[in-house]
Amino acid sequence: MTTPEDGMSERSPLTGAAAAGRDGLVTQLRELERFVAESEAAGEALPPEAAEMVERLREIVRALDGLTSSLGEE
Repeated sequence: MTTPEDGMSERSPLTGAAAAGRDGLVTQLRELERFVAESEAAGEALPPEAAEMVERLREIVRALDGLTSSLGEE
């Protein structure tokens, strides 16, 4: 028989992995945002892909936020 506690412990590693993945991406996102801001402030031209990459990383982080939130609710 599976207890609620057993079910929670089975999902816990997945929740932890999603959160760890999110944390790593957030770190990369912040570094990229800082690089873009510093480059723009210095008047340096950035490739259009830089803005696209920032936006995609933001979308991934939001998706992981939703995933970890939904895993925590189960």
